[in-house]
Order: sequence, then structure tokens, then C-alpha cells
Amino acid sequence: MEIDVLNADGKVVYSLEKYYKNIWQKLLALHFTTWFINISIKNTSGFSLAKAEDIGVVKRKWSLIDSTYAEGILLTDTSKFKMTERLLEFKSNGHTYIISKKANTTQTMLYEDSELIVKMEESGKLPPRKNYITFVQESRLPEPAVICILHLFEIGI
Repeated sequence: MEIDVLNADGKVVYSLEKYYKNIWQKLLALHFTTWFINISIKNTSGFSLAKAEDIGVVKRKWSLIDSTYAEGILLTDTSKFKMTERLLEFKSNGHTYIISKKANTTQTMLYEDSELIVKMEESGKLPPRKNYITFVQESRLPEPAVICILHLFEIGI
């Protein structure tokens, strides 16, 4: 199933897709819903711009493969107690990034070296739900990679 990503004008600019690498992942994911979360983001032509692939089940980790980076970025779930705050950390080009969402809030924040660069706001908890992404500051990460990571964070952590 693909989810359209719209710009401020309401036009489709990307599509997000959750996928499984094989049938075993798909079967296990029926019972363990947060296992094997793989996300792909494509442009309107269907060209893959970034992928976040699950590489760790016990210690939640993903590898982000982006079309602009030669090497993958390791994303790690560093949440201690998910009932209070969920955290995802990664490093890229000498910068440390942290995605944070406190419990009972509708805002998810992306920090670059402890400065807020992206804020995502949920329209609500029940479907149909929309997430609104605001780039507070210019990010060193490409827009498709940010969207892919934020979607992974929302459904996988």
C-alpha cells in the first residue's frame, strides 16, 4: 500500500510504501506488528529516492539507503521507556540527529546537533490521519530522506 505525500499546494510529490523483503518477514509481521518495518519513498516517476530497511529485531536498528549518499546511515532506537518518550538517533556527515516524541503529544521533533530543524504535527489519532511536516531550519539531509525517517519513526518505534 502506498501513501501519497503532498506539498503545501496539495500536489503529490512523493509516495511512501511499507514493504517486506521476503514472505517470512511478512508472516512474522502479522503477529509482531513493529518487526520488519521497511520503508521506501519514491518520486512521482516511481524512482526510489530513499529506503529504510530493518536490520535488527532485538535492538531496533535500520539502515537508511539514500540516492544522494554513497554509504548507508545507521538509525538506532534509543528509547529507554517508550511510555514517556520515543527516541531515534543517527549520525550523518559528522552531525548527530535525534528524533523525539514525548508521550501524549501530537508533535514529533527532528534535531540536528541539538537544534530543531523539522517539526511534524499529527491531525489526530484516528484514521484518516494527516501529518504536517514543517522545516523550521534548512536541513543537511535531503527532504525525501527526512520524510522516510519520520514515517519509519511513526509506525516502527
